Amino acid sequence: MLDALSFPFVRFGWWLLVVLCGTGFVALMALSTSVDGKVYLSTRIVFVALLLIGVIVRCYFTIIEHTLTNWGKEAWQEGSVNVEGLWGSMAALLGLACLSWMPAIVISYMMRTYEEWREMATQISFAIGCDYFCLGMLALVVFGNASQILPQHILPAMSKSGPAFMLAGAALVLVPLAFQVVWGLLPVTQAVFLRASIASAVAAFFLIVHARLIGLLYVANRGRLGWED
Repeated sequence: MLDALSFPFVRFGWWLLVVLCGTGFVALMALSTSVDGKVYLSTRIVFVALLLIGVIVRCYFTIIEHTLTNWGKEAWQEGSVNVEGLWGSMAALLGLACLSWMPAIVISYMMRTYEEWREMATQISFAIGCDYFCLGMLALVVFGNASQILPQHILPAMSKSGPAFMLAGAALVLVPLAFQVVWGLLPVTQAVFLRASIASAVAAFFLIVHARLIGLLYVANRGRLGWED
């Protein structure tokens, strides 16, 4: 845990890159929103927004790749962000997100008439989805193949991974939650760019910590998962 918490400071350049991309994305969306709440997007704005998200995604992938392939070596200090396959990574991540959290959405919709159980069922399915997402991310890095994120590959791994990955999955919520909390605490009179920078810095910290953490968990549980046997 200490290794993961200190990693954003060790790889300060990666942290700064995620902060800049997050700030740019939030500022871009804010500038595209009019006073009446309508969003006006052009092809150029959409492309830039997707590019910023893509860089953040590649940073997340690269940290996991770095943790898995250079574990125990000092060569990791010379690592740089791997931008190869940026658009492919975004497509794989979108598919993984759908597989992870679509069941929670479906359950919430199907149980709309059972309000007393709906919230609990949704939270449980969302937590399981976070665990699925973490192991799916690892599968994408380990195998480099999007077919490995399908349920027949991930569900058996979830049964073997133990509680550590469940906790790591739950910790993923800290990324959007941190941004939302910090954004809400900052005064609305403050410049959008400054608010976005501060909130993005906190969210980026938890994002990088999370990527490092699940990479370290995989290193410690390689034998249990048996993916590389």
